[in-house]
Amino acid sequence: MKTILPLLALTVLALALAACTPIEPSVTLPPLPTRTGVLQPYTGPAPSVTPSPTNAATVTPLPSATPTPRTHVVRAQEDLWGIALRYGLTLEDLLTANPTVDPRFLSIGANLMIPAPLYTSTPDAAHPPLPTPVGLDLTAPVCYPIRVGGLWCFTTAGNRQEFSIEALSAAIRLYDQGTGEILSQTAYAPLNLVPPGGTMALSAYFPAPAPVLFDATVELLTALPVPPAAGRFLAMQQPGTDIEIAVDGLSAVASGSLQLSDVQAFASRIKAAAIAYDAQGRVTGVRQWESVQPLSGSASVNFQFTVYAAGAAIDRVVVLAEGYP
Repeated sequence: MKTILPLLALTVLALALAACTPIEPSVTLPPLPTRTGVLQPYTGPAPSVTPSPTNAATVTPLPSATPTPRTHVVRAQEDLWGIALRYGLTLEDLLTANPTVDPRFLSIGANLMIPAPLYTSTPDAAHPPLPTPVGLDLTAPVCYPIRVGGLWCFTTAGNRQEFSIEALSAAIRLYDQGTGEILSQTAYAPLNLVPPGGTMALSAYFPAPAPVLFDATVELLTALPVPPAAGRFLAMQQPGTDIEIAVDGLSAVASGSLQLSDVQAFASRIKAAAIAYDAQGRVTGVRQWESVQPLSGSASVNFQFTVYAAGAAIDRVVVLAEGYP
């Protein structure tokens, strides 16, 4: 009995102390608001492309020459010698690349194979090749329109040197007064050789539609000295030449004979040219003729061909000739 009472007293005292301890009230927080939707990934702005500078430090090399052959379409007033000169070839190189081509019958529109130049010319000690053409006297171009809308232009080159000139060509340029356009064509000579003191005509054709009002200028492109020992040309004689000019002056017939100056020489072919001049001394027509048979010794070859006036009436005609060994 004595034991139970103290235990009961301790229990009552503990309950009394617990009743006196303050109790923390529990707080319930409201739920946070939420949004509905789907989360989209953000990739950022697209990177911009920075263009390369036009003057980049790395220089693109110029294309180098390759041995790939090219083709050339033969045009009017062209011969194998002039074509070979244009592409930096010898005549032998051009003939080797075109074994089926007959140099005496070169047809307009024929396709020639042009090989890559494989040689370096040997300079002549007396008359070395020059980077610029040998000085010649060029006359102002004179041009004549034709019915199909094209334009024939002529100029002359006078050789004031003491040696012969070959490979003659010039650029004739037309400034169109209406459009301001500049047109250019290469003018060629009917023959290759221009002796000292000689004069050679050059002609160029501008296809339709050619300008009506224009200013014409000329610039010498090529004119090379002929080495004395080259042996590429044979001197010719004209025992008899007859020129018959039509009454209207629009045509003239040149006829006669040609023979070699050296009776010991042999020519594989002969070329002649008739150059027609008007009363003012301007070229009005050019015509080329070529033999169809070789020539040797004291034999002669006859020729007859007609030169036509492209513009003014013909007043006189000069016939020139050269032979090729």
